[in-house]
Amino acid sequence: MPEEQPPSPLGARSYDELSQRLRQALAWAGLTHRELHRRVRRLRTARGSVDLPAYNTVYRCLLPGRKRLDAELVVDIAAVLLGMDVAAEWRQAHRVITGHATEAAVISVADHVPAGDGRFVGRQAQLRRLLEAGPDDAGVWAISGMAGVGKTRFAGEVARLLAERGRFADVRLVVNLRGFDADRPAADPAAVLEGFLRRLGASGSEIGCLTLAGRSALFRRLLDGRRALILLDNAASVDQVQPLLPALPTCMVLVTSRRRLAGLDAARHVELDVFTPEESVELLRDGIGDERVDAEQGEAADIIELVGRLPLALALVTRRLAASDEWTMADHRDRLADLRTMLRLDDGVEVALRTSYDELAEPDRVLLGLLAVYPGRDVDDHAAAALAGAEGDVVRRQLDDLVAATMVTARASRFELHDLVRVFAEKRVRENVQARVRRAAAVRLLDFQLATARAALVTCFPHEAERWEDLPTPAVRALVFDGPDEAMAWLDAERVNLVVASGWALSEGRAEHVTRLACVMTSYFEARVHVSDALALFGNAARVASGVTRGHVLNGLAMTHWQRGNTAEALVVLEDAIKEFSAAGESDYVVNLSGNVGLLLTSLGDYRAALPCFRQAMEFAVARNNESFRARQLCNIGLAEMRLGNHPAAVDHLSQALDVTRASGDHLCECRTLDGLGTTFWRMGKDTEAWTCYEQALAVARQTHNRADEGKVLNHLGVLLVEAGRIDEALAHHRQAIDLAGEIGSREGVLAANNDLAATLLTAGRAADAVRCLRRSIESATAADSRYELARAQSGLGDALFAAGDPVTARKHWQTAHTAYTEMGVPEAVEVRDRLRSDARSTGSSPGRT
Repeated sequence: MPEEQPPSPLGARSYDELSQRLRQALAWAGLTHRELHRRVRRLRTARGSVDLPAYNTVYRCLLPGRKRLDAELVVDIAAVLLGMDVAAEWRQAHRVITGHATEAAVISVADHVPAGDGRFVGRQAQLRRLLEAGPDDAGVWAISGMAGVGKTRFAGEVARLLAERGRFADVRLVVNLRGFDADRPAADPAAVLEGFLRRLGASGSEIGCLTLAGRSALFRRLLDGRRALILLDNAASVDQVQPLLPALPTCMVLVTSRRRLAGLDAARHVELDVFTPEESVELLRDGIGDERVDAEQGEAADIIELVGRLPLALALVTRRLAASDEWTMADHRDRLADLRTMLRLDDGVEVALRTSYDELAEPDRVLLGLLAVYPGRDVDDHAAAALAGAEGDVVRRQLDDLVAATMVTARASRFELHDLVRVFAEKRVRENVQARVRRAAAVRLLDFQLATARAALVTCFPHEAERWEDLPTPAVRALVFDGPDEAMAWLDAERVNLVVASGWALSEGRAEHVTRLACVMTSYFEARVHVSDALALFGNAARVASGVTRGHVLNGLAMTHWQRGNTAEALVVLEDAIKEFSAAGESDYVVNLSGNVGLLLTSLGDYRAALPCFRQAMEFAVARNNESFRARQLCNIGLAEMRLGNHPAAVDHLSQALDVTRASGDHLCECRTLDGLGTTFWRMGKDTEAWTCYEQALAVARQTHNRADEGKVLNHLGVLLVEAGRIDEALAHHRQAIDLAGEIGSREGVLAANNDLAATLLTAGRAADAVRCLRRSIESATAADSRYELARAQSGLGDALFAAGDPVTARKHWQTAHTAYTEMGVPEAVEVRDRLRSDARSTGSSPGRT
């Protein structure tokens, strides 16, 4: 029969004796070795640990003659056999045997809140949360964050302000638990309780005979009914903290730890992040004065970002600056930049991060190092699994461990490293992991990204699947997406990482990866634009691509320049693409690109020259039975005819394009076609039909995440709203279109919406605002060589100046617009001519609109 009292580890003087106590506990619990092993694994799995011991490991832990024992395994076995509340006692027994207990028992307990060093900066929202807590919100507050983020300083400020307000005034107890001390072991909870009890008046003889549980019970009795504030700083684990909690409604306990102590029952959690830029500047000003910061604002901003806004690192730099006038902020900025290049940190930051790093399990350290050398800004668990070459569930548990240890930050479903953690971990992984292993990890990730990007694009644009049929893809397991929304969300989240990874692959000589990724991402950038990222991706690929592949890459680069509004550069690059295809004997591709040549000609206002290009491309599409490409050329022809004022022909071509594109499933073309039909109907005076087309176009754009065309449609709806007299709504639509175009980097989109915004402002009687708006448009359109939008801006500025009482200058701008419109052969030339002939008086129409 089991003994009435469970076995205790107290008094064990060797590992062999501790193992004997575990065997006694096994008999007391009545379990077999096999069942014990299963329960230990379940316990670790439940808390997310990836270190699951083999059966022999657990079995040998209970064998006689043990010369060493793993402390965590001892604690877990005891917890399984005797309950979770005994964990601290068994850990302490292990420390006694290993010789750490003597130092762990040397504890200093204070009965007052320590004074802070200098003025407290930042954290105002978190301070209010704790200070405004009512009597029922006392309890336990667990304050967590990465090393150096200022947990101790924050908790001390909370305690100080509570003391100033006379709250929890009966008892104050403060102790450093040394959970992450670089030189001393973590404090023994029994010793901490002894210090607490002595402060509360208990005698040594009364305390000495008590077990850990007995000391906890006496602690609660002595605090019962008293208002107490207890600060437990730098805790190592829940096991260390749990015996120190009085669990009384009159007591407030502040616990700081680098780990998120999720196991603390009923605790409220406060997670501290790095400083905001404003808080960082405030700390600098507090340390070295406003004058020095104001004199070197740029250098100050550089320093703040180089230390990643980590309070500890920033405080160290501030002290250096305050200690010597010989070192300027520029000197310190250069020193920090040099340290970063050498993968080094200031000593104080290095020590703080090392103590956190040393607490990690070895597999977690390796994963942290791989994340540090990964070239992207953040990862999800799938990318981390590819990087580590491990199963997803294993890596997810490791990521959770790293988040709990505050070495990695979780933001929604993504994970990122603080810059200084990245420097620290990268140095260690380069020292401890072979270069070939690191390269293999990066290659695994690149292959995963490429394969998944292709899967995402096929999901979003199935009508273009044939584009990638001949493009080799790595034989790795890609993600499977549940529809276009999920696929586009992945592409949006990974966009920057894909571009950065392309640059890394380029530097590593992996040309095939760079060029394949650029080809795959063409449709994404057509819909989402993101000009800067697209230029970087296609630019990387253009450096290493050759032959037909280079032609495709240059075509993508040319169209990105066009989306940006840089038509002249686009023409040069497109000509190079045509030369590549011609040299490779690919005449089909040369004909295929004639449609893109036509698009660039329309941007230059040469609609008549563009029409033959579109028709040639359409003949090619018909010959190849490519319905999607035929629909695009029908749409392009329709838009050019609309610009030239041939409205019936425009409606005919656009209607054909709409039928074909809906059959082929090309939603990008469907949106543009509907938008073009809407504008054509508006020009024909059919506002109802125009509104219907625009609404359908907007729905398609939003459904397919087509941000470029969404902005255009919003702007055109704004024009119709003016016709309906809904000026405020129109202005909101124009501004939304401008913001969207600016966000994606579409200069042409900004120009068009800005011109329509000015026309609406003029309709609203705000001529001065319209003038300012149009002068900006003229400047931008001139730089972009956008002839049509430049002419619109000149015509609109003439209208605005005339309304503002300056007819002489107005006529000059009308004349400039008339000349440009006439050269382009568009009907707007007649409207402006009529103004000039009628003594510059408005005809009541809305000139200058698209």
